[in-house]
Amino acid sequence: MTWLWLTLTGVALAAGAVIPVILHRQPHPGRAAIAARSRYHLLGHHVEVTEPVTDPEAAALLRSARERWHSAGALLASARSRQDFELARRVAEEGLCDVTRAYALLGLPEPGQPW
Repeated sequence: MTWLWLTLTGVALAAGAVIPVILHRQPHPGRAAIAARSRYHLLGHHVEVTEPVTDPEAAALLRSARERWHSAGALLASARSRQDFELARRVAEEGLCDVTRAYALLGLPEPGQPW
């Protein structure tokens, strides 16, 4: 009879340890994480070190893009779900749009285009 109680206690302890882990597990973000990090790094390439710009509108757009780069980085640092990574990707893409508009004002090719 003692073996029955020991077995039931072991099963209860194992279930108590495993069930919370299973219930709180979220699916791996996978492609969303890769896309978000890719856009973040591309944006960083264009705004991390910028040369001085004489056009005030282009300078404002590049500052905005740099702020979005920082925001996307902060979002990526705390991202855990697919939705978190998608939000970071959208913020980075908004920054890339700002870079594209600034480059158009400066007569430079779009980000990702060959010189």
